[in-house]
Amino acid sequence: MKKILAILLITVFLAGCTADTPNNNGSTAEDYITGEYQDTAEKGVWISFSEINSMLKSEDGFKSAFSAAVSDCTELGINEIYIHVRAYCDSLYPSDLFPIIDEAKEFDYDAFAYALELCHSVGIKVHAWINPYRVLSSSEDIEKAGPESPAYKWLNDDNPDNDLNVIKYNGIYLNPAQDEVRELIINGVKEIADKYAIDGLHLDDYFYPTADPEFDRVSYEKYCAAAEKPLALSEWRRSNVNMMISGCYNAVKYVNKNIEFSVSPMASVDKNYNELYADVTEWIKCGYIDYIIPQLYFGYDYPDDDFKFENLLKEWIKLSKINGSVGLKIGLAPYKINPTSEADKAEWENGTDIIARQAEECKKNGNVKGYVLFSYSSLFSDESVNTIQRENLKKVISD
Repeated sequence: MKKILAILLITVFLAGCTADTPNNNGSTAEDYITGEYQDTAEKGVWISFSEINSMLKSEDGFKSAFSAAVSDCTELGINEIYIHVRAYCDSLYPSDLFPIIDEAKEFDYDAFAYALELCHSVGIKVHAWINPYRVLSSSEDIEKAGPESPAYKWLNDDNPDNDLNVIKYNGIYLNPAQDEVRELIINGVKEIADKYAIDGLHLDDYFYPTADPEFDRVSYEKYCAAAEKPLALSEWRRSNVNMMISGCYNAVKYVNKNIEFSVSPMASVDKNYNELYADVTEWIKCGYIDYIIPQLYFGYDYPDDDFKFENLLKEWIKLSKINGSVGLKIGLAPYKINPTSEADKAEWENGTDIIARQAEECKKNGNVKGYVLFSYSSLFSDESVNTIQRENLKKVISD
């Protein structure tokens, strides 16, 4: 396994992506709206682990609930579904590496295989969506992860060195610095690609959970003691994430070069870089991904100009042009139709076509390959405000 991992990681060191990156400021109208008005955009939706779990618990069973979701998507014109198959170091499908989620343990069939086959039967692409590092987000009690969890095994085996693979910090996380952790994540990606005829493998924005130096102090001190010229903490963390991203890309392509590998980072390039240690510019420049899908979960009247939708869109279009082989899709936010933040309330409570307008801009922009909506339950809610926004979106999709 370590030999395979070395092969999958080696391009990180051979690529030599050290060229200066363009300045992301100063976008022009040409950067913003280009291309002819054609509906060639991919139209996707995220179905989260909580939505999947709800389907698994339904009285009618997962097959009925997921079939209804696929019917909803087909009627609206959705042609891609991002299914959350691993949210907490666990698995929706039978795995040799991760424990199957409790809700699916008693099933006499593979829920993900069923979902994949059903989607493909109606022409919908399927992206398997994973969170690489998260084990528990609300507890530091490893017992809650269960004895089959890789994190539990590392903390309870006879090898004290394995304890470094797991970090407790307002939750439990796999340690991005450890080779064993990267090996597990990369092999997990390869397992999915080997077992299932997926169209894509997808990661979202959960990387380092904090900027606190205490989070991985022991690992960093160990690294500094062994390195002749150690990187600064922030650069070291970004390097750790880069190796994981590059390794996952190579694992996917090792199995099937036609599987798309995508990441959905948060909206702010700076916050990704400085707070999550996600160097999205490097990923695009070096071709570690096929698609970048930034979460532009903001409206047109957001009080901070930097986060207004059109300004974010310009920034990401500019960034995506660093490497023409990396496609840009845009994450949109139906979940904000019922806003909880004061900064969002006025616009989203009174607006009836925000998602439709944003989808239209993606649709007619020659630099944008599609959009993905977060998430299924908000998009298809029966609440009147959600229904109005969905019907307006449907007009954009069907035009």
